[in-house]
Amino acid sequence: MSEASDFLNVTAADRGADSEVWENAHETDELVCRGGAVERRVSTAATATALTVWQDGCEGYAVHVPGGADASLVDTALAVGRALGPGTPVPARRTGQAEQPRTLADPRLDEAVAQRLAGLTAGASDVDVELRARADRSGVLLHRAGCEPLRHTTGTFQLQARITAKGRRVGFIAHQMFGRSVDAVLKDVEATELDDLTALARVLAAEPVPRLTHDDVLLDGRVMAKLFMLAVPAFQLDSVLEGRSPLAGRTGERIGSAGLSLVDDPMAADSPLPVPWDDEGTVCAPTTLLKDGVLRGFLSSRRTAAEAGTVSTGSGRRGSSGEMPTVQPGFLALRPAAALGDAPLDGRTLLKVVQANGAHTSNVITGDFSIGANAVLVTPDGVQHNAGNITLAGNVFDLLTRIDGHDGRQRLNRGHTSFVASPGVWATGLTVGR
Repeated sequence: MSEASDFLNVTAADRGADSEVWENAHETDELVCRGGAVERRVSTAATATALTVWQDGCEGYAVHVPGGADASLVDTALAVGRALGPGTPVPARRTGQAEQPRTLADPRLDEAVAQRLAGLTAGASDVDVELRARADRSGVLLHRAGCEPLRHTTGTFQLQARITAKGRRVGFIAHQMFGRSVDAVLKDVEATELDDLTALARVLAAEPVPRLTHDDVLLDGRVMAKLFMLAVPAFQLDSVLEGRSPLAGRTGERIGSAGLSLVDDPMAADSPLPVPWDDEGTVCAPTTLLKDGVLRGFLSSRRTAAEAGTVSTGSGRRGSSGEMPTVQPGFLALRPAAALGDAPLDGRTLLKVVQANGAHTSNVITGDFSIGANAVLVTPDGVQHNAGNITLAGNVFDLLTRIDGHDGRQRLNRGHTSFVASPGVWATGLTVGR
């Protein structure tokens, strides 16, 4: 990889430009298991090269897929810079020694894993189990002219369980699991997750209760992580600068319930895709956005930080083909304070919203949402009943102020290289209908 970056940086210097090269060699293994057998296996590989140049106060950019050394990439980037005109100042070069290459995660789907997954799908006759596994690995290089290149290899394992139970009705539940280690995820599946999902699918296959009455609402982490994705852009500095964030100018205000924290940390122990630096070379470290419900700051990239007169939080991330960096979280974890578990409170009926099926309406600027969902009712004696298909409506920013506690079970939602994590949350102020 370094040969291509050396060539591009030298070519840019010959044309009087400063430059930076990003390269990614990506591999993906996928398999689908159902009915005790492996139904499909596929492996793919791709490379991409992105070049950024600075010349005469202009910043230019070009991408080459597949990657490699091509002098025309430099000329294209310079032409783009001239067309865009003056941009942000040339970033300072990194000083000091480069970090040694690191292998942070290396998940693979070998034959032993395939057979283990296939065995998990050989379930009872009334339940169909499908497991879709994916292992991603990326070797990333970032080479700024005049600096030693940065390198790391990382990856993540993703397992989607799709459980269908056949009773008087059909009950379906889907669940995504992520981790750095294939074995760690599969151990969770074998120990608890698959049994819990199968039991839940069977509840959803029963006749719904005739009346939807409840005292409390618990949003499973699967649902809360998806809903919170609506709020993520509001915590990004580009949204603030472009007037799209309702949180602009509110730093220091309480915008969440007491004890609620929100931290982005791609190198956290439970982050499924660890990266030591972002796609602009900024070191990734914990960034606290909420502390005790109070807004502390925003995620930023090199460009947005320069515009705001601050420093990057290490949140400049490229798309899968090396597109220009945008502000994105790495591993953004929502952590409420009080642990309330997932059982009904004494003498009360709990509505557990277990699956979001689709957004009827949602607005990433205002945070308003109305979604279809599946839910179960848990009566004071602990018995679960199918609540049927429901509609859940509210505002995600208002929801942050109405979280009373959590169930202690973290779930994740993924968008390319970004992950949002949340436990199930006990919340008020939501509109529930059927």
